[in-house]
Amino acid sequence: MFDTSFSSRIVLLTGATSGIGYETARQLAECGATVLLHRRTAEEVQAAADKLVATAGLDANRLCTYAADFTRLDEVETLAREVVAGSKAGQR
Repeated sequence: MFDTSFSSRIVLLTGATSGIGYETARQLAECGATVLLHRRTAEEVQAAADKLVATAGLDANRLCTYAADFTRLDEVETLAREVVAGSKAGQR
């Protein structure tokens, strides 16, 4: 899918637990990107990360999970602070 290495890239994907978002996360991680997976609940996003590791053989260190309900401004603000601070980079 991608022509270049993404090894130095960090990519935040919203809706990364199914469909196009999930497939995009898989392909970016396979190309070396650190992928920040987002979904509304922690359970959904963790399940997607676990599935990517189990079925696609991705390195768990390339996936970080974030949960936030975008209809709740406080959760959006917390997510933004965590991503900018890099507080979870490299963690699952």
